[in-house]
Amino acid sequence: MVNKIQKKVKKYIKKTCLNKLINKHQQESDILKKLFFVRFLYNGKTVDETVKLMGIALSTGHRWLDEWNEGGYENLYPKYKNGGRKAKLTEEQFKKLDEIMINESFLNTHKIHEIIKKEFNIDYSMSRIPAIVKKLGYSYKKGYILYSKIPNDVEIILKKTKIL
Repeated sequence: MVNKIQKKVKKYIKKTCLNKLINKHQQESDILKKLFFVRFLYNGKTVDETVKLMGIALSTGHRWLDEWNEGGYENLYPKYKNGGRKAKLTEEQFKKLDEIMINESFLNTHKIHEIIKKEFNIDYSMSRIPAIVKKLGYSYKKGYILYSKIPNDVEIILKKTKIL
């Protein structure tokens, strides 16, 4: 590595503050890894050495160092936008679907799929329907058989024949 210029780390905060931040972020692995990277640089390691120690790509190491040098600790947070694809059903449509489901009886995923397709003209895949049902706060239960010729006082009859 002759004639290679090494970038220097800007020391925005003291080592003790850096260690406190590392302890604070034990559960946030994405930030924690970057803080460990910066701590290695604080301790005098080069970017090349630190990248090898941490098992990350050289370009990633330089990007993390640039993020740190541009804005310090706050700049290490991921820059995620709105997480994921926008839902096809709007909030109003979800409320209307909920009202329809309350008024219907004996629903299953096929019936819910048909309701969404008929009412809102949106064709979800069948694998997406359980997630929609869960989002509305419903859960699945195994169906049970209702016999048409069952007497109204069946519980009383069964209690009488119950062996103690």
